[in-house]
Amino acid sequence: MPTVSYKLLGSLNLGEVGSLMDFSAQVTACRVVPSVDTADSLPTLDGGTLAGEDTESFSLTATVIQDVSAAGIIDWSWDHAGEEVPFEFIPTTGRIIAGTVKVRRIEIGGDVQQKNTSDIEWPIVGIPTLGNDL
Repeated sequence: MPTVSYKLLGSLNLGEVGSLMDFSAQVTACRVVPSVDTADSLPTLDGGTLAGEDTESFSLTATVIQDVSAAGIIDWSWDHAGEEVPFEFIPTTGRIIAGTVKVRRIEIGGDVQQKNTSDIEWPIVGIPTLGNDL
């Protein structure tokens, strides 16, 4: 059985084929985060209850280095804010997590004389796919 490293390395790609951007060198942390909201239970006349329904959603969260160059992720996020674009998060395990995210502008600024980072949390449209090993 091959040795698998559990240290997170990999890539984060955003955009359409032909204009795909690999921002891996600007990302210090990346996650696909599931969330479940459960509606309140509903009491019924006979004394029973109907369980509340679950609604599952996902977000792409990351910590990114603030690169404000024209080729950087901040500039890209400002140019594509509000757009729904494909993404691929590929950890070193080789399994692609793919879907569509709604881009939000990334903040700019921070502490003086520091290499500043920004945290993002972009909603994923629908349910992302967990692909097979590469």
